[in-house]
Amino acid sequence: MYSWRAYLGLINPGSGPNMEQDFHRFLPRGVALSTTRVPFTYPSPEGLRNMVAHLEDACEIFKRYKHDVVMFGCTSGSLIGGFDYDKQLIKIIEEITGDQGLTTSTAVLEALGELGGSRPAVITPYPDDTNEVERQFLEHHGFHVVNISGLGNDYVNQSITDIEPSHVYQQVKKLDKSGADCLFISCSGLNVLDIIELLETDLNMPVVTSNQASLWACLRHAGVGTRIPELGELFRR
Repeated sequence: MYSWRAYLGLINPGSGPNMEQDFHRFLPRGVALSTTRVPFTYPSPEGLRNMVAHLEDACEIFKRYKHDVVMFGCTSGSLIGGFDYDKQLIKIIEEITGDQGLTTSTAVLEALGELGGSRPAVITPYPDDTNEVERQFLEHHGFHVVNISGLGNDYVNQSITDIEPSHVYQQVKKLDKSGADCLFISCSGLNVLDIIELLETDLNMPVVTSNQASLWACLRHAGVGTRIPELGELFRR
C-alpha cells in the first residue's frame, strides 16, 4: 500500500501533464496520488470558466475513493470567478467527494502568508485580462502586487506546458521587481520547479510557484512533513 501516510487526489487541466509529473517527482515516501482531468482550451476568462464547468464531473470520479485531500490544480481557474471563488470550488469538492478540498489559488495564498511575503511580483503565461483578475484576487486577500506581467507567449497556439524553464527564468530576470519582497510564478502548467532555487539565489527573495505551493499545501493539510529543500524556502521551513 503506497498511501500509508496520505492519499492525495488531483484534478488538473487537460492541457498537459506537468502538474502531476511535478507531484510524482517529489511525493514523500508513503504518499500516493491519483489524478483526473478537466477539458481545457486556453487561459482567457471564458476558457477558464468553461473548464471549471466540468469540475463536478471530475469530483464524481473521486467520490468512490477516500482521499486525505482533493486539489483542484489550476491557479487562474480557481480565482477567475471572484474574490471567494476558491472557497466556492472547495465547497463543491468537499460536498461531492466527502474529502478535504483545496485549490491552487488557496495554496498560493497560504504559501505567500507562510513566507511572510506581502509585496509579490507576479509573472504568468496568461493574457492581460486574466492577469488583471489575478491581481485583484491577490490584492483583495491583502497582498500588494508590485507588478504582474505575462511571459510574452502565444497562449492561443502554444501550449503552456511547452514553455521552456529557461524562457521563464529569463523573463523573470527582465521583470520589474522594484519594491517586491517575493516572486510568484503563476500557472500549474509551467515547468519551473528546477529554477526555484536558482531564482531565490539570484534574486535574494523567496519564490512561490503554483505547483510548489499546491504540493506544499496538500502535504500540510494531510499532516505530512514538508521538508524538501530543493523546492525552495517554502519547503525548508
